[in-house]
Amino acid sequence: MRADRYHFSTRDLLMMAALAALGGVTGTYLSAAGSLIQAAIGMPGSLQWAAGLHVLWLVLAVGLTGKQGAGTVTGILKGAVELFAGSTHGLLVVLVDLVAGILVDVGFLLFRGTARGRDRLPAYLVAGGLASASNVFVFQLFASLPADVLSYAGIALAASMAGLSGVVFAGLLGHMLVSTLRRSGVVKDREPRPMGRKAYPIFLIAAALLAVGLTLHLRNVSSGGGSVQVGGAVAAPYAYPQEHSDLAQVTAEGTQNNVTARYTGIPLRDLVARAEPSPGASKILIQAADGYGFFVSMDELETNTGLLLASQGRGRDATYNVVGATSSKAWVRGVISLTVISETTLEIGGALAQPGPFDPADWVTAMDSITIKLAAGPSKVQGAPLGEILTTMTPSPDATTVLLNGPAEPVTLSLADVLASDDVRLFTVIHPDAVTFAVARMDGTILAEPVTSIEVR
Repeated sequence: MRADRYHFSTRDLLMMAALAALGGVTGTYLSAAGSLIQAAIGMPGSLQWAAGLHVLWLVLAVGLTGKQGAGTVTGILKGAVELFAGSTHGLLVVLVDLVAGILVDVGFLLFRGTARGRDRLPAYLVAGGLASASNVFVFQLFASLPADVLSYAGIALAASMAGLSGVVFAGLLGHMLVSTLRRSGVVKDREPRPMGRKAYPIFLIAAALLAVGLTLHLRNVSSGGGSVQVGGAVAAPYAYPQEHSDLAQVTAEGTQNNVTARYTGIPLRDLVARAEPSPGASKILIQAADGYGFFVSMDELETNTGLLLASQGRGRDATYNVVGATSSKAWVRGVISLTVISETTLEIGGALAQPGPFDPADWVTAMDSITIKLAAGPSKVQGAPLGEILTTMTPSPDATTVLLNGPAEPVTLSLADVLASDDVRLFTVIHPDAVTFAVARMDGTILAEPVTSIEVR
């Protein structure tokens, strides 16, 4: 078939869509597993042990279809699946997968000149390694920049770990899977199809322009708007730095993902103190320009001297980032507001040895942020596993159900199902003038909202 008739067949498109769906669905669980392993190992870069498993699906797309461009297309589709599944990275995950897909295609392209070179192990290893390492640098584009270069060694180590993971899990494993499927007859042994000397460069340029466009959009969205609103349960709300620009900066060390660097900024404690928080304040919601938000407790605000608001740029182009938080999830880029939240709890009772109130401030480290469609519209919220919360309260051996009480009829859940998985979460919903609670799954499916109390029976 001539190069000018190059196209993806229906079979190719279905295969790429299936691989993208599998990669997108498993991505959330791989990220959670990676975080647990990093916490256990405690070394910079260990979070990247699973980077190759994220890229495996893109490598398989090229290997199984034999088509140039399959990695890029599958990367876009995979990113879209993760985005709509409620990835905490938002649109950034699409950019990460797109860049990975482009590099998978480029990696195979390097071996195009040899006989069936793209079908041999070295092509898989190079494609998997390049694509897996790229995620470190893409994420770094939107990370809080350190005040010195000490952390760049950590970045290099993380990229090396990701590249090695890609060589093993995307390259070696991908080649083994494709070879096995071909020998078994499940997949036909097809000669790799070139797109054409003119068409393929145009395709890659178009993909690169899309990546650049996404990068510029994300940089603009996360820019922060040049000011930070400090408000909520306070007596004197204000906008920084338009007000209280006399606050003194300090330099402190901060550790994120086991990489330690020095940062300079305004202590968050001083910023909030100028707003005169109410006596009942229990937590601070850090909100970003892209909708992401996370909590820090008032206790951490008072005790963590390295919790800072660091700035980049000047005037309207200034961007503010919260750094130094105990939880890496509270390192927020493009901060636009700090909202003081009064003490808010949810009563949990019934067949429990230790019933009591749920306080979000006690569960900050266990929270994940997702987008759910509330009655007032889509919103990014933070939630902790309901099963873990109930486990700490020791349910009675005879208890079988969980009642989610609210204005409408109670919603009944199986206690065994809630305890067996962290998929069902209790989310804290921040409104301009109130705090409510909702129970939803990690895919965004709302089970009950608002929830006024929870009872175990």
